[in-house]
Amino acid sequence: MENGFVILFGLSMLYLSATSRIISHIRILIIQGILLFLICLLGYKNTPLLDIAFLIMETLIVKAVVIPWFLYKILKKTNTNRDDEANIPHFYCLVISSMILLAGFLASNCMTGMKNIAPLYFGISVSVIVISLWLITIKHKIVSNVIEFITMENGIFLLSLSVASEMPVLVNLGVLLDVFIAVYILGLFVREINKEFKDLEVSHLSELKDYE
Repeated sequence: MENGFVILFGLSMLYLSATSRIISHIRILIIQGILLFLICLLGYKNTPLLDIAFLIMETLIVKAVVIPWFLYKILKKTNTNRDDEANIPHFYCLVISSMILLAGFLASNCMTGMKNIAPLYFGISVSVIVISLWLITIKHKIVSNVIEFITMENGIFLLSLSVASEMPVLVNLGVLLDVFIAVYILGLFVREINKEFKDLEVSHLSELKDYE
């Protein structure tokens, strides 16, 4: 059952690649958080109660509620609705992302004989990380880059599940803290840039200078 949720997690990146509506990107983050929660809940049934509580906080509360809510507040303040000016049309983004995801599936089939690694988890997680990094390079809106950074972290979280039989709680806690700090700082960063420029384009960053 959890393998189905892993596949849905990978397919969510295709929708992220195909749409320019940033509010839809935030909804994908909510869906990914719920899927990660279900994956952990079904894949780690014998996990201690403390670890289960941490998983609920990290996936269902933080990834599916807190971070999307914070990004939605930024979206309302900046009046940013779409990212239509990507370097590559969204149709080609969808095609390239599909090819990367397919490569992840093929890689997982080649790893079926390896021990201590969940092949499907590994293949999908690497695909999600690669797609996120690629989308960061072609998107123009800073908010879009923040969202892709979070999807990349979700892929890293899934990758940690693929190579460990038990949840590495301390490692995940460190990653979660990094995400909190990054989103908070980027939120302040976006708000300050929005005061100076009408559009939150990445290209505006080259215009920022220090004045004496």
